Amino acid sequence: MNALLHPHRLATLLLSAALLAAAPQQPPSAPLPGLSEPQEDDAYQGEAAERYAMVRTLEGSVRIRKGDLDEDLTRGTPIGEGDVVESRGRGVLQLGEGTRIAFGGGTRFTVGALFTDRKGERQVLFQLTQGRLRVQLGGESNSQFRIDTPSGTVTCRGRGTFSVEADPDRVVRLKVLSGRVSFSNERDEAMVGAGQRLTVFTPQDGLAGRVRAFNTFGGDDFDRWSERAMTVTRGESWERVPAEIRHYADDLDANGRWVQSDEFGWVWQPRGVDEDWRPYYRGRWAAYDGGMTWISDEPWAYVAYHHGRWHWGAGVGWFWIPGIYYSPAWVAWHHTPGYYGWAPLGYYNAPCNWGHRAWGGGFAWNIVAVGHINLFQINLHMHRDVTVFRTFNGGRDLRAPWQRTPLIVTRAEFRNPAQMQAAFRHDVHRQRQVAYERHAQVTTGRVIVRRELRPDVRPDARPGGPPQGPHQTPFEERRRPEATPRERPQEVRPAKGVERRPEGITPRERPVESRPSKLEERRPEGTTPRERPVEPRPSTGPERRPEVVVPRERPVEPRPSKLEERRPEGITPRERPAETRPNPSERRPEAVTPRERPVEPRPSKAEERRPEGNTPRERPMEPRPSREERRPDPAPRPESKPQPAPKPEAPKEKPKEERH
Repeated sequence: MNALLHPHRLATLLLSAALLAAAPQQPPSAPLPGLSEPQEDDAYQGEAAERYAMVRTLEGSVRIRKGDLDEDLTRGTPIGEGDVVESRGRGVLQLGEGTRIAFGGGTRFTVGALFTDRKGERQVLFQLTQGRLRVQLGGESNSQFRIDTPSGTVTCRGRGTFSVEADPDRVVRLKVLSGRVSFSNERDEAMVGAGQRLTVFTPQDGLAGRVRAFNTFGGDDFDRWSERAMTVTRGESWERVPAEIRHYADDLDANGRWVQSDEFGWVWQPRGVDEDWRPYYRGRWAAYDGGMTWISDEPWAYVAYHHGRWHWGAGVGWFWIPGIYYSPAWVAWHHTPGYYGWAPLGYYNAPCNWGHRAWGGGFAWNIVAVGHINLFQINLHMHRDVTVFRTFNGGRDLRAPWQRTPLIVTRAEFRNPAQMQAAFRHDVHRQRQVAYERHAQVTTGRVIVRRELRPDVRPDARPGGPPQGPHQTPFEERRRPEATPRERPQEVRPAKGVERRPEGITPRERPVESRPSKLEERRPEGTTPRERPVEPRPSTGPERRPEVVVPRERPVEPRPSKLEERRPEGITPRERPAETRPNPSERRPEAVTPRERPVEPRPSKAEERRPEGNTPRERPMEPRPSREERRPDPAPRPESKPQPAPKPEAPKEKPKEERH
């Protein structure tokens, strides 16, 4: 009780209450025109990785200015468009496509653009006021790299290594070690190749005849240091992370190990962390334009805290899951009276659970008092009280009051942490996020990536079945190298059908293509299904079908060939109209019984009774033989009666006389 009435503690409480009362109340506002309202937290994907640069190496004192904020540059500070760097030491920046830029002491430069579309082409722009830059371009980009100096512009495309030095009196010196670099000013333009140098004094200098050769083995201490610091090494992480962030992942190999996970694929575990360590624990917060940004001096901090998610497993500990998009911090924000807290987000876009210590675990909250949120080495001020953790673990509803997108805080609020509570209001947060996106689009062209949310239904839910739990949405829609059968359940079935379909025909064009293929094999060539509707039924005599059934174009053509062989020479079909009837046994092939072809004799007699040379027009009922075979109607029988019975005996005598 005495501790609560201590004058210092009482003054702090009264000051916090006064700040809360004095904080301006901002009424709910409508979405700003020109942009749609931000979607739910699950739709937020972040920003493109290449729109931010990483500090790879840093020695000495270096300052960075972000708008009206001026502070020390550290390893974990992301560098974006519009940032101004002033160096008394030296360091190396890493760009997303592989380019590395070394800067020396006494250097001041501004990041004008990072892979911005300017006049139909991607461009990287640095503005060198004074000092020295050494550039080693990566070979995986088709962007144009440009450095503006007081006396002209240096431009390079593709692979190349060069250095640019600008003096306070506007003298610019360009040296090219590899590749080809263009220099232009207000008067002239010159191309400088490998092993050549150029010195320019004013923007109006003529450049003709100024290009000179130099010895590439020469160089000062900065050149030798830069060559060592800019060496590219490819370790195991090069193949384990997505291509968009592989140039940021060199430090992972020396500070951890890669493990194969059945659920998440390749994951990375840090080495040398304490027992009570958790992500977003060692470092500090900075109130940048895009939101509360986490900055840490851990060597792997940039890629692991701004890309991907974390997960904790019993017996395994903490491990990092690679991700593509950039965010100031992939955490969930929450606050209770007197405290601010943040927890790392997991694979399914929810705060990570862990089972550390005897209090039973829960969500991995990092909790500090309201007044400590803006302190350096914030881990020294973390709360470990079980009761405080339980106040943050009590709610399981991820929709409220937790905030899972970047918490945008003004500079004034960050200097007076009690005022930060206004940033947790849903309407205020939505307005600030839309305002930031508009500002980024106008000034730099950056956009926030969002995805279309799917219905909150499990993919394996069955209609009418028991209710399923909510569908867990991964933090990114990543394409895995190999799809499992559950992910693509109908991938195997169409493969067999495709082999039977003709080339170039899709399932929609021929949905029943596979079934009629068997019937087409039994049909004679040139016969369509309409001409032979009952042809698939007979199972015997496949060799006899081509002799009896012919295409509609020439229905009687195969049989006259046999009759012509039996007719005497010089006798035409008109002289022997009944020539086709004799010797019925000769018309049936040997070893074929009537049972094998029960319906075949009827159409054959009808065709034999037709005089040769008569077309289907003379016999209007001729196109129906196939239907007469299937149903014995009494109608076609009277047509066969006009032929007298004794006529078949006459042709038998004539052949005997001819033989004598």
